[in-house]
Amino acid sequence: MKQYTCDVLVIGGGGAAVRAAIEAARLNPDSNVLLVDKGRFERSGTSPLSLHGLTTVIHESDSEDILYEDIMRTGGGMSDSGLVCRAVGESRYEPARLEEYGVRFVRVEDGRYDLYRGAGHSAPHGLTFDETENGINFVAVLGKEAWKRGVHIIEEVMITDLIVCENEVLGAVGISLGRELHVFSAGAVVLAAGGANSIYPNVVPRIAHPMYRTTGDGFGIALRAGLSLVDMEFANFRDTPPAARLGGRLINAEGCAFMERYEPERKEKAPRGNVVEAIYREMQAGRGPIHIEVDSECERNAQFLPEEYKAYVRAYKEGKRPPVTIMFQRLLGGATMNPDASTEIDGLFIAGENAGGFHGADRLQGAAFLETQVFGRLAGIGAAEYARSGERKSLPDAKVKELCSRVESVFQKKEGKCASKILTYIQRLTWNFASIVRDEAGLKTGLNGISMVHRDLEQAVGSHAFEVLEVMNLALTAESVLRAALERRESRGTHRRSDFPGIRQELAGKHTSIRYNTDGTIVSSLIPI
Repeated sequence: MKQYTCDVLVIGGGGAAVRAAIEAARLNPDSNVLLVDKGRFERSGTSPLSLHGLTTVIHESDSEDILYEDIMRTGGGMSDSGLVCRAVGESRYEPARLEEYGVRFVRVEDGRYDLYRGAGHSAPHGLTFDETENGINFVAVLGKEAWKRGVHIIEEVMITDLIVCENEVLGAVGISLGRELHVFSAGAVVLAAGGANSIYPNVVPRIAHPMYRTTGDGFGIALRAGLSLVDMEFANFRDTPPAARLGGRLINAEGCAFMERYEPERKEKAPRGNVVEAIYREMQAGRGPIHIEVDSECERNAQFLPEEYKAYVRAYKEGKRPPVTIMFQRLLGGATMNPDASTEIDGLFIAGENAGGFHGADRLQGAAFLETQVFGRLAGIGAAEYARSGERKSLPDAKVKELCSRVESVFQKKEGKCASKILTYIQRLTWNFASIVRDEAGLKTGLNGISMVHRDLEQAVGSHAFEVLEVMNLALTAESVLRAALERRESRGTHRRSDFPGIRQELAGKHTSIRYNTDGTIVSSLIPI
């Protein structure tokens, strides 16, 4: 067993985690900031694959009020106004802050930022990463800043549980790829362990590679620590490639530009949930496949986008009509968070895809990066201040032993059910019963399947040290999605119920909440925002 002591422990290696580590070290240069990454630093999680950049309010036709209204409207009345206000208020300062750390955005000839109007935007809010300057992987750029500021990095260690005593976080327990236990004593903790893109089988190509796979570890950690998860029914599916970012019109098999029927004003620039539903309905009506009509705008936009966008434009110009597909990108819910990135557990801060409440029922294009950077920054500052002001407490031996035993029990089995096959079964359940359109019967069938998954995982073995633990977290996440979707009896944002097709106004101000019951089961409820 390896033991560590630090002032601030950051869990995760994506954009939110690295930003938190930078800010914690920046606030207190003499502190010991430790970042623990399950993968290889600067190359794991989905942040290295971000395509668009930052949502901000620096265009002359833009304002904080416009951006605020765009986020709230896209979120379908479910976004936490306090979180949105804080992010929008910080947004105009983020480009300069990030450029100080080496991140570069595309500029036009006169040196001004090249802003785009993306899905859900009423004004040009979007900045694009300058691929010629620092590539798509802005995490590698931030990583250099973290190294420079003396952040200590531990790779290939999976944090499994937080050590919480009397509603205060004191540290964490983890396991290495070599199956060695790691125990961390910390003055404060930032949880930014990434989302759960493995929960569905049809994933956006750029995040399908095993290196970038996320398995809901942060959600599992949060639930076991006693936090509640909100808005887990809202899942971000998208058209691939996205017409709003590439440009051009969506065309069905009959040669008709159909978005005007569904969104007469915004058309392809409508929130992604609305665009995805329109594509889904066209295909269900037998008017698929769907393609993008490439024009001069698409050709211009593609030059600042990854190769898959460029390939689509080339194929179209060669007379081909590559189909647009619907794929999963990310969940929109997560653990409850305050506007300063603190949580209901003292000393615990949260950021990135593990945090809930900001996006609501759908996500404004580019707002995810804004969220990771604003709340990553605030989480790092808050953790550093908490660690500096508090008196360090000893780790409770009994609690540490209990958590270590839980992890060790996973590796005691030499034979059993294959974890990778269980993961595939989870993906089949979520796609069949909790994807684009859901209903009560399907959701209950999915929950029955997840109950069997939990039993199978008690006898599961994996091909590497993390696999069974990852699938356990993914099963918890899948159950959270299914229970939240069953709880919300309406269609709102990305959550579409065929048995409850309309919006219920009385549910506009209520989150679904998922948490552990005292008997160890997961329970759901509706709570006010």
